[in-house]
Amino acid sequence: MIDVISHILSTFRSCFARKAAFNWFVVVIFGFMVRLDHYGVSAFVRWLQLKPSFYTSILAFFRATSWKLTDILQKWWQLVFSRCPLIYIKDRMLLAGDGVKISKEAERMPGVKKLHQESDNSGKAPYIYGHHYGAIGLMAGWVKKNLLHPPLCRAA
Repeated sequence: MIDVISHILSTFRSCFARKAAFNWFVVVIFGFMVRLDHYGVSAFVRWLQLKPSFYTSILAFFRATSWKLTDILQKWWQLVFSRCPLIYIKDRMLLAGDGVKISKEAERMPGVKKLHQESDNSGKAPYIYGHHYGAIGLMAGWVKKNLLHPPLCRAA
């Protein structure tokens, strides 16, 4: 399995102008794979058992100018299209979408909006204040195993 992951990650090398940035990309990807909590970059450091001084280096990776997210996304889609057959229904690609609303206590925080809450429970308030995260993805894969590849995720 590690050989497959290594081969896939090595295809992203052309997206990075510097080797150090690519190496940090690999560390970040493995951090996403092994962490069991959602506490940001500190989770990568903790679960990969890195030196605490690497925390600022990982943060610097996200602000680096030696790579562009659009290049990485384009390479990702090339991999998806080359390795996974797309799922079609009546000659149309199958898309799936979902979203989650995260409530926040304050009304005046960046990105916090008044959101309608759909519920059959009359005990819940009809509106909450919070963030809405939505995603739409392209279904690809095989008959026994379908995967959702999210081309677009955004917070509203």
